[in-house]
Amino acid sequence: MISTRPIALAFLAFLASGLATPAFARSIVCESKGGGTQYCAADTRGGVSLAVQYSHSSCRQGSSWGYDSRSIWVSNGCRAQFDLGDYRGDHRGSSDSKAAAALAIGLIGAVAIAAAHNRDRRDDRDYRYDYRPSDSYGGGWHGPIDHVTCESRDNRRNYCPANLRHASVDIDRQLSNTACRFGRNWGWDRNGIWVNDGCRAVFAIH
Repeated sequence: MISTRPIALAFLAFLASGLATPAFARSIVCESKGGGTQYCAADTRGGVSLAVQYSHSSCRQGSSWGYDSRSIWVSNGCRAQFDLGDYRGDHRGSSDSKAAAALAIGLIGAVAIAAAHNRDRRDDRDYRYDYRPSDSYGGGWHGPIDHVTCESRDNRRNYCPANLRHASVDIDRQLSNTACRFGRNWGWDRNGIWVNDGCRAVFAIH
């Protein structure tokens, strides 16, 4: 049986590590109002680049915008969005984010698949049927020579005639949610197969 617990724990650890990573603003809008100089506090240690100019007035580094160790300044009507950090660093961060997203999707998929597998295994147990081995195979297995569908409707007993002389019967495919158990809610004799208490199945005749 595949346990989903280790996968789920790994996924939670991955999420926790992602949440624990400090988040920093990667861009900032700074605006010169009335043509004056405006300072906008920012972490400029990784460098600054102009990303989008919003003003009609020209934004030229060293002339109408620049930055120091703690802020970006704009003047002469410059209004723009500035990216913080160098391009290569941002590119690596973008690649890492994509890789992390792919890993997260993979982990979620693995958890879902494992959960579905466990659910299927539980369903198999819930809807199992009892197999009755036959003593008439002559020491070797032979495929069925015929199939008969017999169904107990509304939990009523039903008898499905069949010539079962010198034959044996087992369940080929169960159709009901109710478990079909030999001797309890299904059985057979030389003239046919009987079902009861909601058992519905396709029976193989050997």
